Amino acid sequence: MRKFIVSLILAVVVWFGSGALGFPHVFQVMFVVYVGLGFLVFLLLDAPPVPQLSGWKALVALVGFYLLISGLYIGGAIALPQYDPNVEKEKIAKLLERRRARFLAKEHEVEELLQKVKALEEKTQTLFAKLNTFAPAPVSPVEVESQGRPMTIVERGKEVYELYECYNCHKIGGKGSVKKRGPVLDNIGSFLTVEDIKRKILDPAYLYAEGFEEEHKKGRMPDKYKDLMTDEEVTALATYLSTLKDPTAKTPRPIFVKTDVQHGFTVFGHVRDATGKPVAGVKVKAVPKKKGGHAASATTNEAGYYEIFLHMHNEDVGTTVVVSADGASQEFVAQFDPADKVTKRQHSVDLVLRQS
Repeated sequence: MRKFIVSLILAVVVWFGSGALGFPHVFQVMFVVYVGLGFLVFLLLDAPPVPQLSGWKALVALVGFYLLISGLYIGGAIALPQYDPNVEKEKIAKLLERRRARFLAKEHEVEELLQKVKALEEKTQTLFAKLNTFAPAPVSPVEVESQGRPMTIVERGKEVYELYECYNCHKIGGKGSVKKRGPVLDNIGSFLTVEDIKRKILDPAYLYAEGFEEEHKKGRMPDKYKDLMTDEEVTALATYLSTLKDPTAKTPRPIFVKTDVQHGFTVFGHVRDATGKPVAGVKVKAVPKKKGGHAASATTNEAGYYEIFLHMHNEDVGTTVVVSADGASQEFVAQFDPADKVTKRQHSVDLVLRQS
């Protein structure tokens, strides 16, 4: 009984201790199972000796013991989560697919250039005046296709989110980590610009989510993506996350550590048509409705995203700002606390263009 009580206490300590250290749930279960195995070993050491067996009884006992241990081993393996190596191989293959395609495209481009250079060298004496006509045409980048069509940057960003298994620490749409490792991201696009998200991915110390200060101090978000991810992957991921704007989600506000939050005001968002499709190449204008207010503008990218920086200062709190693009407009009041040194001054505005 004394050893049972000690093992029970040790199991509780191991469970909550490993949980506090951030171990996944499956590891917590494994640690407790190890404690239980240790308890059984100590019971066996105190058990009375079994009668000596010989002949067929010894054979039956040996086979029975083997079957019992094998059953426990197999049953435990079945009960614990299994990882399919083929799934991991597919993820790795997708991560390398674009890089391999670009490498092959570059290699092909170099071969073409060498061939053209050789041809030009042979004709230099007679066709010098027309040399520029033989300049190599640029090779278009290889596009990754999704279901027979080019993948949009938002779709590509969602794929990057899955491939790098960001769901291990974050939740989107209720799917993801069951532990408090990172914040829910369903409304992250209402708080952070694309550039802020990109910088957070590459430099986790740039900001932290309100209520996650301890996780931030412990460096829970890995500082490795600047080495693992390409610029294209970071941009696509940040663009995808910028579209997540569910105001009912419990996404905490960002606390900036490495930025000057007092200077200026940022207006950002997306422009879409009536069907929800992003509209690229549209000029978006933001105008502060105050005497001497300086308007600014930006053009949407392929994801329909824009970002405008306005020169607004402490005395401009409460100023109404009108945001417009191609006949659609919205206005909001720039609210911020002039004494707040950690909350970035910005506001998200999405516009829907009317059908012509």
